[in-house]
Amino acid sequence: MPLALRLAALTLAAAAALPSFADSLASSASGSLSVSSDKISNSLSDSSQSSSNRDARNAQGDYKVIDVAEVAGRPGALKARLHAVGRDDEFFLTLPREAAADGQVAPGAVVTAMQRPYGIEFATGAEHRAFFLALADQWADELTSTAL
Repeated sequence: MPLALRLAALTLAAAAALPSFADSLASSASGSLSVSSDKISNSLSDSSQSSSNRDARNAQGDYKVIDVAEVAGRPGALKARLHAVGRDDEFFLTLPREAAADGQVAPGAVVTAMQRPYGIEFATGAEHRAFFLALADQWADELTSTAL
């Protein structure tokens, strides 16, 4: 096959792939924009009673969901008890019901905590799709809008 014909075929194949690439990129961006978030101090705790002084730097890796319960006094919020897979580490993650449903957070499920510059990303599935961001308090405070 002559070089010019190969280049033409390659150009047509690339042009045909662009719309699906753009759709995929837009879908990925829109998915990340819909992730729920809250401050680490509101989201992580060492026990079901305390609301946080947890050293968030330790939340990294896979965690099995032990149980999930309603949070008294916080309508629409759930508290999941997470136990590290292969390590002795356990904490509670408080998150909106919608985020828990999106991440399929239920007893027996495994969620992955990943450190990010802005806090901790919680994700599920082989593709590690984020469903909740526990934002470092400083980041969350900077993002909070103030009415003038």
